[in-house]
Amino acid sequence: MTTTNVVEPESLKVPPLSVEEEDAIIHTRITNDERPLRRIAKKFHTYASLVHPSPVQSSPLGSIDDAREAFLIELSSFELSLKKSIMVCEAEARQVEEYQRERRRIEAEHEALRAQIAELKIALEHAQTERRRKIEYDSVAEKINTFPSRDELHQAIFLLENDMTAIRAEHETQDRIIRGQKSALDSIVTDLASLRVLGKDKDASLFATPATTPAPELPDSDEGSRSSLPKDDEKQGEGIEYGEVAEGEDDGSLDLLSSSKLGPSVQGMMSQQSGTPLSSQREAQAQASVSADVDDDIEMGEVAEDPRPKRKVREDLEEGEASDSSSALSDPPDD
Repeated sequence: MTTTNVVEPESLKVPPLSVEEEDAIIHTRITNDERPLRRIAKKFHTYASLVHPSPVQSSPLGSIDDAREAFLIELSSFELSLKKSIMVCEAEARQVEEYQRERRRIEAEHEALRAQIAELKIALEHAQTERRRKIEYDSVAEKINTFPSRDELHQAIFLLENDMTAIRAEHETQDRIIRGQKSALDSIVTDLASLRVLGKDKDASLFATPATTPAPELPDSDEGSRSSLPKDDEKQGEGIEYGEVAEGEDDGSLDLLSSSKLGPSVQGMMSQQSGTPLSSQREAQAQASVSADVDDDIEMGEVAEDPRPKRKVREDLEEGEASDSSSALSDPPDD
């Protein structure tokens, strides 16, 4: 019987393991402790060998019971270890679930914190904008406080308007005065033109009618000398050619002549424009009378010595040369 039950090792062929199976076996051996299983297998073989002894050897009954008790004890300990492993697995599963719940809670809290951070960012931006506007408002308020109040501004505007009104009134007054002065100046120019025409007519009449020689007067009487003064002046006027100024006379005599023929208002204007008062004109008339008395002492036919040179006659002037007697009252040039 023993020969028939023996299996030859050549007939057993173990299929080769794949890589995944080898990895699973290695992982199982690493994670699981096989010592209790090996002890159970050893106890089982010991008990089986004692229960089914060989015909040659006989095993006592006490040893068989001991082996059976040892096998049962080892089997119960292995069962306890398995239950313990099951409990550990269940605890680990619960821990995994707790971990998943905690992870989900943390993720939800993280999302809530993200949303809160975004809201806080928006609130911070609004706060910064409000603060910046408040600072700008404070700066504008400080600038406004540096300016005067509304009542003061209205008062200043009112004063400026009054000043402008006064300036306009003064401007109108000055304009009226200027227009009056202009009209007076126009009237003076007209009078001067008429005087120039009268002077030309007088000179023409003097050249047309020869003057008679008066009888000499006695130098003793003052009245005779004074009465002969106009005649001597007429003689001297006859000897002066047209456009020539008499000896010892200057432009002041012409001014006196023109002022004697003008009205009082025009004389006032001329005295203001020329800058010479009436007292100076009177002094010039007195000097002219003294010079006339001196001319009476000069014998007929003699020429009085004048320190100033005679002015050139207009006819003797070269073309383009101006005479010394040219002034505002001089005659216009001959055509």
